Amino acid sequence: MRYFLLVAAIALAGITFAQPPHYRSPNGISNKKNYDRRSIRPYFLSVRCGLTQFYGELNAQAMHGVAGVSAGWSFNKQLAVQFDYHAGSIGGEKRAFFNSWFVNEYNSAECVVKWDLSEQFCNQEPGPAHFSVLAGLGQIWFSANAYDLDNNRLLRFTNSRQSARNPLFLRWGHPKGPAGIRKTREGILPVGTSVDCALLEKLKIAFEYRFYFVRTDKLDATSGRRLINPEESESYSDTPNDAFSFLAVSLRYQFGRKKK
Repeated sequence: MRYFLLVAAIALAGITFAQPPHYRSPNGISNKKNYDRRSIRPYFLSVRCGLTQFYGELNAQAMHGVAGVSAGWSFNKQLAVQFDYHAGSIGGEKRAFFNSWFVNEYNSAECVVKWDLSEQFCNQEPGPAHFSVLAGLGQIWFSANAYDLDNNRLLRFTNSRQSARNPLFLRWGHPKGPAGIRKTREGILPVGTSVDCALLEKLKIAFEYRFYFVRTDKLDATSGRRLINPEESESYSDTPNDAFSFLAVSLRYQFGRKKK
């Protein structure tokens, strides 16, 4: 189950490359790519929902959900930039040593560049399914609580009246900034893949896999070293930063007209 989402993403990529690329090109030359590389409808809106998976100390999985919206613009048929907002939760548990389970409710904002590999590298006009890769930058706001597996007693948490923001990219040391934050804020690096299939002239369905590198070891409210103090000022460690991913289905509506 640990690598289920990654295997599913690879399988979706195979669907794209297995399709026969013999669509007739609008340039009048059969099987050749259209010389005009501008996107016909450069603007798009997307909605998505999916399942999340966590990678960290409490890594025995409990599948949680995520939903999001996107707005973007295509530079051309190969490259597009989009701005994403997601709201969801991640969770997991581990009985050995920690005897804990956790839940993390989060919101994220991301700027992502999407590269259509089918349009970029196919010598012929691609079919209705396109394979893309994406990467970007963003921020995540989260609140995580860890509980005892036997009696559900709260053991550790990331936010309280004494909580404060932590320095950039530090995995140990004291936090800085104003106290009493409701959500811990950290930077994220999203990378992923997408298989987009045309349903109608302006509507596409996509199967997406995203992996998030997060600059904190606190997504599961658990540190690899310190377990005695629930406050974040004592919960840093030199263990690797946490990460999470999601597998989602999205609908994309394209609009606008290319410039003549």
